[in-house]
Amino acid sequence: MNKKILIVTNMGPKLSAPFQGQFVKNQVDALADLNPAYFYMRWHNDSLVNRLLKYPVLWLQFFGRFVLSRSTFDLIHVHYFYPTIWLALTYRWLRNPKVKIVVTCHGSDIYLYQPESALYKFAAKAVDYWIFTSAQLKARFFNQQVASTVLPAGIHPVFGKALLKSRDEKTFDLLYVGSLDHNKGMDRLLALLPALFAAAPALKIALVGQGSYRPQLVAAALQYPGLQLFSPKSPAELQYYYQDSRCFLSLSRNESFGLVMTEAMACYTPVIATATDGSQAQINHGVTGYILSQQDETELQQQLLNSIQLLLTMPAADYQQLQLAGRQNAEQYLVSQVAGQLQRLYQSLLDVE
Repeated sequence: MNKKILIVTNMGPKLSAPFQGQFVKNQVDALADLNPAYFYMRWHNDSLVNRLLKYPVLWLQFFGRFVLSRSTFDLIHVHYFYPTIWLALTYRWLRNPKVKIVVTCHGSDIYLYQPESALYKFAAKAVDYWIFTSAQLKARFFNQQVASTVLPAGIHPVFGKALLKSRDEKTFDLLYVGSLDHNKGMDRLLALLPALFAAAPALKIALVGQGSYRPQLVAAALQYPGLQLFSPKSPAELQYYYQDSRCFLSLSRNESFGLVMTEAMACYTPVIATATDGSQAQINHGVTGYILSQQDETELQQQLLNSIQLLLTMPAADYQQLQLAGRQNAEQYLVSQVAGQLQRLYQSLLDVE
């Protein structure tokens, strides 16, 4: 394909989240045969000035690098619809009115904008093709008539090389990877810790990530020595934590797909997750892991305790069945598989003149 592709995202690494947007970079790397250009948020930190000005700066950087460039792009793939879509629209209006625009929605670009504003709906009309990371996320979109498909972002190839370890060979009992914030259920984890360690004082829990709840979790780690916090890790480093943990916990309130769940299953680690769009898209309850209702917080806490105890004490053969089923399910989400589908999609759009 001789057409030129540009991949754009509002996500990018920052000091508190050095691997933010890694899944987009994974796609870019997997699409190397197309030699796509890649634009992401480079000026990115947690300061008030950054929060106020990062999008104007992002737009100016995009304008200077691509709108004023001599190169002409035929297709722009936007990761995270709003407000990132305005970059692609600027390019169409000022540079190439025929450019095709593909958008991948990741979750909060839909969840946080309901009810949708007039500007949101206006921008949506300009998109040629939509990608949603789960069927449940697509169902939440305001326009069900758009040309679309369901396709996750894809997980790094390193997770396809994970080792199968028995439950007894693993180091950690429980693992969480991701943002340490309220949406990801860190308050739920804090509430769960007393009962967990009362039932099993020797329990080992690993938390990998950064976020607003880190100070509370650091304080909890002083009270419970079995709780260990680690800074964000590269995919290669994460492979060790995943394959060396007996259970992965996902306590999210909202989760459009949840790549960390897929990464865990790819590394032969069963998942216990709250019921979200993401967990319901990936987990076959009782076959690859367990999905727990979020309807009642007290009941959820008891379900978590019961499910964790079940997973850690079930017969070894049953545990291995969960491991193998999870791995089989996760293999379809390796980024190499996703990139192949994207390449076919790009070709179909660019063949239409």
